[in-house]
Amino acid sequence: MGEIVVSIIAKIAEYTVGPILHHARYLCCFNNFAGNLPNAKEDLELTRDSVKKRVREATNRTEKIEPAVEKWLKDVEKVLQEVQTLEGRILEVRKSIFRSQCQYFLAKEIARKIEKMTQLNRDSKFDPFSSKTELPGMKYHSFEDFVPFKSTESTYNEILEELSDKSFIMIGLHGMGGSGKTTLVKEVGKKVEELKLFEKVVMAVVSQTPNIRSIQEQIADKLGLKFEENSEEGRAQRLSKRLSEGKTLLILDDVWEKLNFEAIGIPFNENNKGCGVLLTTRSREVCTSMQCQSIIELHLLTDEEAWDLFQFYAKITDDSSAALKGVATKIVNQCKGLPIAIVTLGSTLRGKTLEEWELALLRLEDSKPLDIPKGLTSPHVCLRSSYDNLTNQLAKSLLLLCSIFPEDHEIDLEDLFRFGRGWGLIGTFGTLEKSRKEMHVAINILRDSCLLLHTKIKEKVKMHDLVRDVALWIASESDREILAGAAMDPTILVQGGNIKDKKAISLWNWRNGQLPDDQLNCPRLEILLLHSLYDGFEVSNACLERLKMLKILAFLGSGYEWIADYAERSKTLLLPQSFESLKNLHTLCLRGYKLGDISILESLQALEILDLRWSSFEELPNGIVALKNLKLLDLFCCKIEKDNAYEVIGECLQLEELYLYLLQSKKNFPQNAIFSRLRRYVIIQFTKESDRYFFFFQWSYFFRKQRPSRVLCIEGFNASVQSFISLPIKDFFQKAEYLELRHLKGGYKNVIPSMDPQGMNHLIFLILEYCPEIKCVFDGTTMQTEDAFSSLVILRLYELDNLEEVFHDPSSRCSLKSLEELTLESCRQLYNISFPKNSKLCHLKSLRIYNCPMLTCIFYPSIVQTLELLEEVRISECYELKQMIEEVEEGSVDYVSSQSHTSLMLPKLRTLTIHGCRSLKYIFPMCYAHGLASLEKLDIGFCDKLKYVFGSEKEHDLRVYQHQSHPQTNIHINLGALWLNDLPNLVEIWPKYFDPHLPNLKELRCYYCPRLPDSWVRRVMIIDSDLQQDSTATEKELLCSVTTTFNQLSDQVLSSKLTHLQLHGLGVKGLFQFQIREHGSNRELAPLNLDLIYAELSDLPELEFIWKGPTNFLSLHMLKWIFVLECPKLKTIFSPTIVRSLPMLRSLHIIDCEKLEQIFDSGDAQSLYTCSQQVCFPNLEDICVKKCNKLKYLFHNFVAGHFHNLTLLEIADCSELQKVFAFECETDDDGQEGIVKGGENVLLHNLRTITLCSLPNFKEIHHGFKLKDDVTRHDINDCPKYSPSLYLY
Repeated sequence: MGEIVVSIIAKIAEYTVGPILHHARYLCCFNNFAGNLPNAKEDLELTRDSVKKRVREATNRTEKIEPAVEKWLKDVEKVLQEVQTLEGRILEVRKSIFRSQCQYFLAKEIARKIEKMTQLNRDSKFDPFSSKTELPGMKYHSFEDFVPFKSTESTYNEILEELSDKSFIMIGLHGMGGSGKTTLVKEVGKKVEELKLFEKVVMAVVSQTPNIRSIQEQIADKLGLKFEENSEEGRAQRLSKRLSEGKTLLILDDVWEKLNFEAIGIPFNENNKGCGVLLTTRSREVCTSMQCQSIIELHLLTDEEAWDLFQFYAKITDDSSAALKGVATKIVNQCKGLPIAIVTLGSTLRGKTLEEWELALLRLEDSKPLDIPKGLTSPHVCLRSSYDNLTNQLAKSLLLLCSIFPEDHEIDLEDLFRFGRGWGLIGTFGTLEKSRKEMHVAINILRDSCLLLHTKIKEKVKMHDLVRDVALWIASESDREILAGAAMDPTILVQGGNIKDKKAISLWNWRNGQLPDDQLNCPRLEILLLHSLYDGFEVSNACLERLKMLKILAFLGSGYEWIADYAERSKTLLLPQSFESLKNLHTLCLRGYKLGDISILESLQALEILDLRWSSFEELPNGIVALKNLKLLDLFCCKIEKDNAYEVIGECLQLEELYLYLLQSKKNFPQNAIFSRLRRYVIIQFTKESDRYFFFFQWSYFFRKQRPSRVLCIEGFNASVQSFISLPIKDFFQKAEYLELRHLKGGYKNVIPSMDPQGMNHLIFLILEYCPEIKCVFDGTTMQTEDAFSSLVILRLYELDNLEEVFHDPSSRCSLKSLEELTLESCRQLYNISFPKNSKLCHLKSLRIYNCPMLTCIFYPSIVQTLELLEEVRISECYELKQMIEEVEEGSVDYVSSQSHTSLMLPKLRTLTIHGCRSLKYIFPMCYAHGLASLEKLDIGFCDKLKYVFGSEKEHDLRVYQHQSHPQTNIHINLGALWLNDLPNLVEIWPKYFDPHLPNLKELRCYYCPRLPDSWVRRVMIIDSDLQQDSTATEKELLCSVTTTFNQLSDQVLSSKLTHLQLHGLGVKGLFQFQIREHGSNRELAPLNLDLIYAELSDLPELEFIWKGPTNFLSLHMLKWIFVLECPKLKTIFSPTIVRSLPMLRSLHIIDCEKLEQIFDSGDAQSLYTCSQQVCFPNLEDICVKKCNKLKYLFHNFVAGHFHNLTLLEIADCSELQKVFAFECETDDDGQEGIVKGGENVLLHNLRTITLCSLPNFKEIHHGFKLKDDVTRHDINDCPKYSPSLYLY
């Protein structure tokens, strides 16, 4: 028991005495606590200073301080601040009379602070202390000077779109050096970061000589990656592993050649979606070789954009002088939209004097580089690097040769070839054909490098002016100095001291044909090119004597053209005797001149190319037969007085190329001519002038797309079928790419096999005209060869009176896999085209058939399935045509049901035009209608028996439909124009169960379709996809009835794309009706904008209104012409629904509307008058109103001042009409436009023609209006109440 008591007492002492002693020490040891505080504070301050020093060192290394360190420093500063406050309180306590009590509490607080500081000291060992800062990425690049333009916006958006594609791997952006590729991709990278399309965007500059280690380090730095490996391979593996993690866009700038991604460490395969690549290059070939998924070209700036950019950098303002702006404009024109040139020149000339600007312009015009300040990139140096990077020496030489052509000239590749061959650049010892291939390879290299630019015509190129300047500069430094200019002074050839060392002289647009009488002092000259469109040349005998080294001589009165003006031959050029001295001449071009005697050409033994295109001369010298080096002879469109050309040419067996079209020649090309070396030829023999005209029209169109290498066009060829195969001329037929035959004789019932049993597989373009013996083009019954016509692209047949089939090919030996166009016209016995059944017309784009009255059918269903690219079908005057696609029995191999292959049925068809096919009952079966998503224009007219456009009689039978399964009938069609004209039996366009949506319909024309129900129009007249057509029974007689609630209307303006509306002979009571239900809001209705431009309404006997709806709901802001004829029940043209603003209206014609009472519904007269004060018709030019016997006023409460552009007013046969302009309260100043002498109003001051006839109640045009002197015609008859004498000035 005692032990228990002792234990309890001990426990009580433990819980009471211990705490008492602990608290007693705060009271007794205050000074000790107060003395330890400064020491603890000092220790913490030293630790803090040490940590701050480490922070400064890390910050200097651009490292990021760990959050724990920053928090520790904040805690330290807070504690030290509290300690400082505590020290102040200690001093106060020591002075206090209540010292003992205060010391207790203060000592306790001091102890806590000391413990806190001690703990902070212990916590000052940080690991890690800091980390490397992430680089700013694309935000690092400054975009202050970035100027966005529309021409680059499309490229910018295209790149972003490609980058948004999840399947994207690599994009190539190519363009001319200095075109702004780097700037653009930096901006793209910035946007990608902003949109978070990638987790990281990294940019590295590759440069002309790629350094793998440098590229690796650039990428690694921006990824925050430290390489521990020393070898390039080790670094590549590390970098590849890092790029495979996350999602990174890698921008590789300035790529000049194919990069080895594996060597760099860029993961590139379809399975790796983590790293995408966007590269910039000057060469398209780089993009191709690196297998870019998308290749995008950056085009140059437009003229307007170039000027805006130049103003920005040159600081040209509205206050700049006119002289300075004039010079600046010329400098910008020299830059031709190249950003680097614009920026550099603008920055260089900013703040300079006018004289310095003018000097800069002179240097640019002389093709000399400017002195560019340090820090700016010279555009000439930039473009020179593109030239230096070319590895193809022929490409380099051709680029220099291109500089002989003037600025902005579209260089024909044929000119380039003929001059390049003559200068010895292209295959001097090989055949011309091999040389051409070499040239085309080189040209493609220059195009891909953007040193030559594409044009609209494939066979031409352009050279940027600055590239041309650089080429001239390089030529001057490489011993090929060129003098090239336009409209220069001819005296430069004798007085210019700097022409002595020229290798080439090229002068364009020569205005004075007088060449110097003295010798040209150009002993090194190899090219002399003189061009004049207006003047001939007078060449003295001495002029050419010293030009012993001349290789190319060209006098050009025209370019290399296939169409030219006959008047060009009126220019005279007589060849002097000194031509004999041109022993090294390889190419001679004398184009478009009257040459006279050219026998001197016999002496030019080195001549390879003789070009006399579009010239006339006395005779073709017999001596050219002896020119063994002559390989190309061009006599296209030449006039030869002595018609001996065929005889001479027939002996020129050395020729490799022949271009021959002799105007006014009566002879035929010899059938026995043998040219074993001939590889290219254009031989045309037409004797009739009309045939020549037709040929030129066709030829020019065709040659804009492609230039065939072998062309034969012959009129009246007459050799029997039996003898043809033994004639040498057969080679011209069988090898031709372009073959045109007119008036063919000799018993030819077909082309193949009669002319070529092997199938004419070189042929691309075939035209047959007026060949009465032809019964089919291809007859496969006796053929053994497969794939005849395998290269045929265009086939045109005209006036073949006995043609029965185009292809008679039961064995399907004729291949039409390349056919793109088929035209048949006036083949009056043609009953079937008879496409070979196994044909795949997968490239056919255009089918045109005119005036083939016996044709009954066009396609088999199996053929239609192959028409994947067909865009245009035009058929007219085929009176017996019963079916577009032959109907076949179910179960046949050609049977196509509505359930099969619908996705392949005419997916690209854009235009379908059928006129004058009297036997046709429908156009296409319904299964084809589902595939017409691209159809833009449907034009059907004058088909007497046509009942349906889509769907046969069976397919329109609802009973059949209900028992069959059908594909989806809700179809969107891109139709923009629907024209129906003179179809007396048309009852439906689509079956009732077919629901077409035509959201892009712009033109609707319907004339004389008396059996067509009005409901069909209503089905295509959806105004907006959010508004629903009302199909209630009460609205069945309306063309377009739209009902919606107020809340369903968008705050934005609704719109319709319909621009042309022409209706004739329908039974509708109304056209447009809009109803807004539950309209309780105070919010104003947004107007519905109809983009209607042209409206013609005629013979609508039941029409009572055109538009109906809420007041001022409909805006016709684009309407220019409106014609309303024969609408006897119509009372108003423009109802209060129409916003009374017709700013574009030009013509208003209303005729034979018996019940018409108002043109504009007056409604509330006062509100209309108020409204009319804000309305004008600034473009209304003519008003014609006839046979409207209920009409009293044309315009009620409209003032004449709103019709100030009115020039013609014609009113007739309106028995109730009293005035043109009438008001509730007429005043003296209504419509006042000006005051003449006597204070009288001048109204309608542009009115020139007035016709008023048969108006028994007509009184006046306008209150106060008088006819002016300048009214050129006023025809007033049978208007008894109108006294024109009172209204004449």
